[in-house]
Amino acid sequence: MRAGLRLLALLACAAAAPSPRAGAQQPSLTVLVQGGEPRVQATALLADGKFVGLMRSGFPLRLHYRLELWRARSGWFDQFVSDGSWDAVAHHDPIADDFVLIRTGGAVSRYTTADSLERALEIPYRVRLAPKGPGRFYFLCRLDITTLNDTDLEELTRWLKGDVSPAVSGEGNVGGALVRGAQRILVRIAGLPRQTVEARSETFTRN
Repeated sequence: MRAGLRLLALLACAAAAPSPRAGAQQPSLTVLVQGGEPRVQATALLADGKFVGLMRSGFPLRLHYRLELWRARSGWFDQFVSDGSWDAVAHHDPIADDFVLIRTGGAVSRYTTADSLERALEIPYRVRLAPKGPGRFYFLCRLDITTLNDTDLEELTRWLKGDVSPAVSGEGNVGGALVRGAQRILVRIAGLPRQTVEARSETFTRN
């Protein structure tokens, strides 16, 4: 009951969050290939202010990246080769009045302003995903930005640090699972923003 009341209060705060800034740059994604390996860079993820307002209202953000390697073929269909994925979670700490960024592997960084957090999110990320053998290849990358509730944040933070959450191990409490499900439904009903950006690299040749 308390969790539901708390979530409803957060939803009310989120509804009062600042409107996106007019003329703000749209989020984008770029995949560059250097030495046969990709470098993924996201830009302007927080530019319009909507996600910053949600974080300040208690709704963390999950950034889920999925990168795919494809072989370009002369026929009708290209060939999927392999893929990789990684995550980051950003949230606002109201006590310290700063922003916390947690990446896959458990690395934690803190930033005093939303602008400094955005600059950190724009640092190119090198992925060790390269073709094995000759051919013509390209990369496809998809970034899903979603809003979490506080229970999602706790579970995802443990997962990023290498801990298996009760929901994954099957040892979770059924009542707790129902509460989490209700929270997720409320978050979706509230119409909180989600965003997906995609990018494709140039086709390159490996001899």
